[in-house]
Amino acid sequence: MAPEPQHHFGVYARIRDGNHILLVHKTRGPYTGLLDLPGGTPEPGESWQETLERELQEELGLHLPAVGRFKPFTIHVRTTSTGASINFHHRGVFLDLPRPPTAPSTSMSPDTAGSRWFNTRTDNKTHLSPVVHAVLSL
Repeated sequence: MAPEPQHHFGVYARIRDGNHILLVHKTRGPYTGLLDLPGGTPEPGESWQETLERELQEELGLHLPAVGRFKPFTIHVRTTSTGASINFHHRGVFLDLPRPPTAPSTSMSPDTAGSRWFNTRTDNKTHLSPVVHAVLSL
């Protein structure tokens, strides 16, 4: 029997510098232990821009304006990072942002444990979340 479907919507940043993308280490949820885009779920009454600016502050300690055109994505995830069966429908939007003028700091979010610049040409992609795989192809 298939697991009950779960639906999630999130707002994310794709922060690039050449072949590098800034990712966070997930500490909970279906992507635990994987590298993921910084971002998260809007709070009630929050715009996408407000959500992203808050999440960038919480996860990366960065004050970045979320200006630009958000791009949508939709994925269906069937297994967690640990291999457990799920029926996870993940919709979201992401915004392309340039490399920030300051380095990210320690995460204040319970969802993440630090960040790193990931080289999209040479680094091993097996530890990337399904969201990262989806937006790298867009």
